[in-house]
Amino acid sequence: MAQPQDDGNNSRMVLLRRSIDESIKDLGGPIAKTINWHMDKRGVFTDPKKIDVESFSRNLEELVGPGAQMILEETADRLEKGAKLGVKTDRRGNPVDRIKRILGLMGGPATEA
Repeated sequence: MAQPQDDGNNSRMVLLRRSIDESIKDLGGPIAKTINWHMDKRGVFTDPKKIDVESFSRNLEELVGPGAQMILEETADRLEKGAKLGVKTDRRGNPVDRIKRILGLMGGPATEA
């Protein structure tokens, strides 16, 4: 018997991945390809239906250093805009925490992603 799909979580992860991809693409083609290649090699992007935000953040930090925070902030902005929550999240503090809050507001456990 097939397991039921969690369409809510899947749509959250699709939107998160799209937000990440758009933020990385803003850096330019060769840089985006390099980041994606490294994330694939490290297993961060192996399952598009489940993205571990903490793992993505750690690996991005190792790869690009302090620039990771800019990418994560841009990702959070795009995620918030795409989620159409009707409320703005607090922009102070860690962008990973903000991404988790947005995912939680979208209707699922914030810590799962």
